[in-house]
Amino acid sequence: MDASDDRLITDNHPFDVVDAVHTPDGAQNVEPENPALSESRDEVPMITGNHENLFGPHSPSFLKEQGNLAYKNGNILEARDLYTDAIMRLEYSHNDDLRAQLYANRAACHLTLNHYDAAVEDTTDAIMLDGSYVKAYLRRSLAYEKKGMQQKALADLEKAVKIDGSLEPQYREKIVKLRLLAEKEFAAEKDQMLGKLKDLGNTLLGKVGLSLDNFKVNKDAATGSYNIQFQN
Repeated sequence: MDASDDRLITDNHPFDVVDAVHTPDGAQNVEPENPALSESRDEVPMITGNHENLFGPHSPSFLKEQGNLAYKNGNILEARDLYTDAIMRLEYSHNDDLRAQLYANRAACHLTLNHYDAAVEDTTDAIMLDGSYVKAYLRRSLAYEKKGMQQKALADLEKAVKIDGSLEPQYREKIVKLRLLAEKEFAAEKDQMLGKLKDLGNTLLGKVGLSLDNFKVNKDAATGSYNIQFQN
């Protein structure tokens, strides 16, 4: 397993946050950041340009690996803070691959903490840095799904499968489920929009003593076209 890549979601189930971050009773195991570690980080300068000290004890890569370890041990808040430190040190760096991994890993922390808006923001940043980052799409899809935004969740999952076709068997059922939910969501949005348009139309027509009920729409079965008839 390549330690330079993020592995906060299992290879067998990359759509789910690893089970190890939960305590046996299902409660989330999150611990506060180590204060001593925080103080030592403040002394580390930011990384600029294309190069970073890959072997330093507080390099972004080192902080990322420490974050991975904290995450796997269930210390989600500490992991999130470690990734944040690494991201800040790379603020002026051109190491887009590492920055994308850090954003995606921090998004996994947000997902575990049920902070879905933050997860969407971080995965979006990761995707902006690497438009073919499969796990970023998978994590954003999960965040959108948790937010009840099924159409966006479907779009991201389909994008991930398009990038990596080997995922299709694993997510086939999930895609079918999301398509059904997305269709219902679209229908509900359409009904809501039509309702608003009808209210607007009635408001305007009411100024001349009419309403949309005074108009009947008929479809011509032969041509498929519509015609509108006025009725009292």
